[in-house]
Amino acid sequence: MGKNCKAVIFDLFETLITEWGHKKYTKSEMCADLGIERELFDVYWKEKGSDRYLGNISFEESLFYVFEKCEKQVEKETIAKVIDERIRTKAECFDNINQDVIELLKQLREWGLKTAIISNCSSEEVKVLKESELYKYFDEVVLSYEVHMKKPDVCIYEETLKRLSLDANECLFVGDGGSNELEGAKNAGIKAIQAKWYTDQLPVKRDNIEGFQVAEKPMDILKNIR
Repeated sequence: MGKNCKAVIFDLFETLITEWGHKKYTKSEMCADLGIERELFDVYWKEKGSDRYLGNISFEESLFYVFEKCEKQVEKETIAKVIDERIRTKAECFDNINQDVIELLKQLREWGLKTAIISNCSSEEVKVLKESELYKYFDEVVLSYEVHMKKPDVCIYEETLKRLSLDANECLFVGDGGSNELEGAKNAGIKAIQAKWYTDQLPVKRDNIEGFQVAEKPMDILKNIR
């Protein structure tokens, strides 16, 4: 992109941070703590999946919804403990950041570029991100739960461009490719690059997505700017 690039927009999970490499709070563990059958939980949890990311229902409200549909009672204290554990394990993601990611963000700032995040997040993920050290590196953070739109909807990219006061051809989008986010950026007129520094380490490596340039390391992004 050369000197035309004025901002880099990042995905969050598996791009800036990874959910791998630390103890996760699995759905099976959550169901055990709640005292509810996993099969029943999955059915009703899935029903509210899109609403959780669009900000129509919180993580806590989703849990109560499951119990209501199952016609079971649950103590508020039990729900609170599950939410606390969910938040604690999500926060650990921010303790396992590839240090080259931080160096990339610092370099972009030194070059005078703006930085932004677009992420499909539920309520507890919003809380963890905003309390993290990573948050300070960004000029704009556009989260699906807060703006009521999510990737790959072109509208969430356009909202980010509006907040940055930039045109699509002045920005670069970097993401691992989940949620068809690269295609969404492309449809919004933004050049997109597939980030593979985390996904190459997953138990099942993600294939290269056809039609998009690949960055194997965070600092590879700089090659597309200067």
